[in-house]
Amino acid sequence: MHLSANETTMPRLHLIGTVGLLLVVTLAMAVFYSWRNEREQRTAFARIEQVITQQQHERLTTEMQSAVSYLEFQRRRTEDVMRRSIVEQVDAAMQIAQAIYDREAPHRPPAQVQKLITEALRPARFFEGRGYFFIDDMQGRFVLLPTAPQYEGRAGIDNRDDTGNYIMRGLINAAYLPQGTGFFRYRWYRPDTPKLMADKLAYVRHFAPYDWLIGTGDYLYEWEALQKREAMQRLRGLRFGASGSVGLIDAEGRSLLSPNNPALEGLLPAQMPELEQRALQKLRDVAQAGGGFVEYEWPRPGAREGEPLGRKTALVTTYAPWGWVLVTSMFNDELHSRLRAETRAHEAGNIQQRVELALMVLGALALGVAGSFGFSRWSRRLFANYHSELQQAQENLRIAAIAFESQEGIFVTDTRGVILRVNRSFTEITGYSAEEAIGQTPALMKSGRHGPDFYAAMQEAITTTGAWSGEIWNRRKSGAIFPEWLTITAVKTEAGEVTHYVSTLTDITQRKAAEEEIRHLAYYDPLTRLPNRRLLLDRLQQALRSCQRMQRQGALMFIDLDNFKLVNDSLGHEQGDLLLQEMGRRLVASVREDDTVARLGGDEFVVVLEGLSAQPWRAAQEAETVAEKMLCALAAPVTLDGHEVRGTCSIGVVLFANDQARTEDLMKHADLAMYQAKESGRNTVRFFDPEMHAAVVQRVALEQDLRTALQEGQLRLFYQPQVDAQGRIVGAEALVRWSHPRRGLVSPSAFIPLAEDTGLILPLGQWVLQTACTQLARWATEPGREQLTLAVNISGRQLRQTDFVAQVLQALQQTGAPAHRLKLELTESLLLDDPEDAITKMSALKAHGVGFSLDDFGTGYSSLAYLRQLPLSQLKIDQSFVHNLVTDPRATAIVRTIVTLADSLGLNVIAEGVETQEQREHLARNGCHTCQGYLYGRPGPVEELMR
Repeated sequence: MHLSANETTMPRLHLIGTVGLLLVVTLAMAVFYSWRNEREQRTAFARIEQVITQQQHERLTTEMQSAVSYLEFQRRRTEDVMRRSIVEQVDAAMQIAQAIYDREAPHRPPAQVQKLITEALRPARFFEGRGYFFIDDMQGRFVLLPTAPQYEGRAGIDNRDDTGNYIMRGLINAAYLPQGTGFFRYRWYRPDTPKLMADKLAYVRHFAPYDWLIGTGDYLYEWEALQKREAMQRLRGLRFGASGSVGLIDAEGRSLLSPNNPALEGLLPAQMPELEQRALQKLRDVAQAGGGFVEYEWPRPGAREGEPLGRKTALVTTYAPWGWVLVTSMFNDELHSRLRAETRAHEAGNIQQRVELALMVLGALALGVAGSFGFSRWSRRLFANYHSELQQAQENLRIAAIAFESQEGIFVTDTRGVILRVNRSFTEITGYSAEEAIGQTPALMKSGRHGPDFYAAMQEAITTTGAWSGEIWNRRKSGAIFPEWLTITAVKTEAGEVTHYVSTLTDITQRKAAEEEIRHLAYYDPLTRLPNRRLLLDRLQQALRSCQRMQRQGALMFIDLDNFKLVNDSLGHEQGDLLLQEMGRRLVASVREDDTVARLGGDEFVVVLEGLSAQPWRAAQEAETVAEKMLCALAAPVTLDGHEVRGTCSIGVVLFANDQARTEDLMKHADLAMYQAKESGRNTVRFFDPEMHAAVVQRVALEQDLRTALQEGQLRLFYQPQVDAQGRIVGAEALVRWSHPRRGLVSPSAFIPLAEDTGLILPLGQWVLQTACTQLARWATEPGREQLTLAVNISGRQLRQTDFVAQVLQALQQTGAPAHRLKLELTESLLLDDPEDAITKMSALKAHGVGFSLDDFGTGYSSLAYLRQLPLSQLKIDQSFVHNLVTDPRATAIVRTIVTLADSLGLNVIAEGVETQEQREHLARNGCHTCQGYLYGRPGPVEELMR
């Protein structure tokens, strides 16, 4: 009875005890870990939110300091900018007055000369129409007063402003100060409010010939307003982060600058919608309280009606000198995305923990019940199964030893493929917990990417060798497909019978990503992420085959950004890279999804269009339409570092129809068409044609012939005489000529530009300089010719050489030529490339006696400021003015102006292109007495010059 009772009660006691114990322990651990996890999460959230808020405040403070510093810089430089501008205007007026006096005083009475000066200065207007020149004599009488000519000739010595300052007396005293310091500040009536006076700054200089003071001035508030507008424009383009911007409010509460909503600019709070009105009032209240941080609601840019408002944080301060309230602001959620991500992860984790807790409790109960039922049967068969259990224990030890030697993901299956055991790494990699995986087969993770042949080969390898390893794609519990390295090993008994299979798996996602990145770098441009040359050629070859198969036309386009170097030089390479990325995006947006946009390097892009019309003329129209769309897209302004940049491009197009065309020929032809577009004025499209190719071939041949000419002495130096008023030769201009053995005499217009493009202008220019100096040295020893000068043209590449000065001095020293008889001719455009460098080199040569002539004067972009600094000895009037002297009064006026300007600067004048006696007489009547042209002789050998 006692034995029967024990056998009956033991299973019940075991069931109750096991279930109760597991339930209590599991619930206690679940409650403890849930409580600890919740506490840690709350602490982490509070810390992250505090750090995010601090970072946001620091960012707003930094941007505010930058904005205030910029406003202070603009305000402080107001008077300096104004002073420089006034001085430049008065200096120009003094030059005009002095030039008229020097030219006319010897021939006219003083009253007429004074009248010429005042009438020349009377119509001048500047500073947006406010500025004008005034002239007073040193006794206090008005000589020139354009705004009130009725007072001219009257005395104004006792005029005072509303503070009691004597205006005329202050101007007279300032005129006696040294040049550049003659400023006088006073108050005068505002143009917009005639009854009110405002501060005005004037600058005057003393004109000694007539004891005058000449000056001009302007209102300080106008220049401060100019600085304000410039500051607002700069702040308008300032952005930081994804939504950060700077706003401005004036003392009346009017919105001056609202980058996120420009429609509010110029409105008072009462004129705004209710939401914006409340926000603006809150910002003004904070500013009146001394400034600080404030939060408010604001519509998101581009938000539709009914969408939730955004929460913004702003830093408010007052810029007292201008009475502005500055606001740096940004949306809170820009920096709070991390907190939201942590919150979502925490919520997802809580749900997963609750599910796992429920599964643990159910599993514990199930295990307790199953164990209790098995306990009684196990106790009865204890001795019978002892030997069997011992063998099972040995198998388990052998399996455990193999399975857990590695930290990789591991799962164990029986011979039928049913999963018996997994480790923690398996769960981390696949997402399947042990409960979910055990009892299933590896087909649970099947991705569907491998066919039956793949798995058959795997099974055959395992059966034959007992192992298999390789790369395989599997699916995680989340559904994501990932690559892994899988190794399957058969577990055998001592007799060789397979009992289990142990599989180890390694997630190789990162390694595959690295391999993909390497492949991407091999085929894509790292800056723009567009295909590079390697991938472009492959796709172009595919396009050729596709056009052949579909009997359609295609097009290859070369796009080169115009003047891209200016962006790099002025804004820096970082901004240049941003411009290239933006241009790449615009090109991609301008074509179809199946077309290819690639970057070859630098500022060159290539586009391949497929599937155009089968008819060439229609395909050309379609390609031209796409090209015009690209021109428009790339011409739209781009803001770089606060500067608005407008870019253009030149596009060359070549059509293709089948795979008979070679890719290298197409690339070459499109490149040629692109260069033709540049030569046609840029910002245009050109199609390749055979004549273009022939011209390039001819140009290459001519370049090779020019190299040969330099080596074999085919070049000759011709001389064109320069004569004075009596027709005597005073010098000559050296002009290079090329006597080609087959082509005959080659025009300089054909080979000089070629020499410039290829760099051959350097050895060519050195030969011309050396030959000219040799001739100068020869003339110096011949009686009657020792006074002759010789002019030599200098190219831009020559002048930009760092050793240019040394080359000229070396040629003079080697030949013994007199330096003061050598005259180097430069063009205006050449000097404007780098005026400071040109002035330095010219001054160094002038110190040794070398003279300089400014060629083609008046046809470029003459800068009087630089002209005053250049160490010139002569201005050369361009032949375009000389040709029109007889028929065009404007040409005569220009020539007279150039002569007057040269006289005032102490320079000689020579006119080129003189072909008729009538032109010669017109030049003489206007003060130019030295000439050069066909009237006196064509360029020829030195022997003809001497005859």
